[in-house]
Amino acid sequence: MFNFKSISNYKLFLKANKLFKNIVFYSEGQEYDHFYLPYVNACLDENIPFSYVSSEEKKPFKNNDLSKFFYIGKSFVRTLFFSSLECENLITTTPDLENFYLKKSSKCKNYIYFFHSMCSVNVIYNNNAFSHYDTILCANKFHTKEFQSYYFSNKNRKLIDIGYPKIDELIVNSNSEKTTEKIESILIAPTWGDEKESFKIYIKIIKFLLKNNYNITFRPHPVSLLKFNKFINEIQKKFLEFSNFKISCKKDNLDDYLSNDMIISDWSGSAIEYSLSTKKPCIFLNTKQKIRNKESTDYEKNNSFENIFRSSVGKNIETENISEILNFINDKNYLNSYQKKIDLFREKYLHNFRNTDSAIKKFIKTIS
Repeated sequence: MFNFKSISNYKLFLKANKLFKNIVFYSEGQEYDHFYLPYVNACLDENIPFSYVSSEEKKPFKNNDLSKFFYIGKSFVRTLFFSSLECENLITTTPDLENFYLKKSSKCKNYIYFFHSMCSVNVIYNNNAFSHYDTILCANKFHTKEFQSYYFSNKNRKLIDIGYPKIDELIVNSNSEKTTEKIESILIAPTWGDEKESFKIYIKIIKFLLKNNYNITFRPHPVSLLKFNKFINEIQKKFLEFSNFKISCKKDNLDDYLSNDMIISDWSGSAIEYSLSTKKPCIFLNTKQKIRNKESTDYEKNNSFENIFRSSVGKNIETENISEILNFINDKNYLNSYQKKIDLFREKYLHNFRNTDSAIKKFIKTIS
């Protein structure tokens, strides 16, 4: 919807000093702002000027003389902003440059993408979702490998091995070396896209676990909150009487991760980052694999980052056998061996583990 503030902010951006157009961030809104903070903080720490352009009005960082904030909404103003953008570097975690509303401007020299998920680029993203970026900040070693054979319109594209700062942040805030000896609280975090059917399965799981006296936090995906709220309301109504059940709609998942002993998901990248950061176990439901890229090959689907994690670290159960969850919860050998599996996976696949902030600062300096 058009907002007059967005057009006035667009005009302010056009008039802004070039100093603030060397580095420009674009965020779709609050559910993504948290992922930008390591990059924003790198600029603030190093006194590097930047502009932060958002489709929502809330500013995610404190005022600073070397930063500018502009609200451009989600109407034609945003389309106009992108098509006429004049800057040295645009940094965003919005995929599909050139495919939809986010169009390239000939006056922007370097389009930079960073990830807010660790999942496979060839499977859960649209075909050519990253083809028109000039620089890709890879979240893990699997991404780096996938991009070696990826189509890019810019033959001189750059791949930078950054890592996934969310994992480092979670480790700092959690006791990741403590073995999970007893499961009492369980986080359920479904992916989005098939809420009508998948939520029926999750209702059965919630009933089963509540009956067995576990504390349950149901955390819908942010897209589910926006587009499928009626299904979430149905779940809320079904379990109103249970004091050990709650639905979390927080923008930041930090508290949910740290306050639960295990996660149950399907194809959500959240389960992967949860386990890699906290060393707490995860159980995956064998639902239909989430595939957005209709051009992905069978090999890419079967050997995606998600499948590798599910087979080498997580436990998988069929949706008709939800009682098996208790077998894993009560399996001491599984719980005791989980941390070792996480250590091996971290070493094999993570870039700059525990050192992503330094990697980000180093990169920001190269473009400042």
